[in-house]
Amino acid sequence: MSYDKIKKELAPCGIDCFRCVSYSKGNVAKLSRGLKENLANFENMAKRIEDFMPLFKKYNDFIQILEHFSSGECKGCREGYALNNACKVKDCHKEEKVDFCFRCDKYPCDKNNNNNGLYNKWKDNNDEMKQNGVQAFYKAVKSKPRY
Repeated sequence: MSYDKIKKELAPCGIDCFRCVSYSKGNVAKLSRGLKENLANFENMAKRIEDFMPLFKKYNDFIQILEHFSSGECKGCREGYALNNACKVKDCHKEEKVDFCFRCDKYPCDKNNNNNGLYNKWKDNNDEMKQNGVQAFYKAVKSKPRY
């Protein structure tokens, strides 16, 4: 995997944007849009079978979740978006002209404004990238569940 491709999938903090449920260019959004297309007009069938398959009484709830996943509203912090508005990494990495936080002379810092859990995740990600390299970190992240 090329460094440029990895940079498109990993945020400067090391979080895997590509597999995030809110990332507009990620697999969840892409696959959800495909499923939504394939289920077009299925609500009619769900209504007909809900008496002998009661699970389909909740079909509208499922569609609402699918709609959310398929919308994929976040474009990633490299493009100036962030689900966590308190996080400053999306701006800071540009100001410091670094691809990842660990490459900054000021790393580690407290500019990310995250709670302890997210701060620790940010630090662990960047420490691992610094120690093992971005490519090795990327490969390790992809082998683990996203959530």
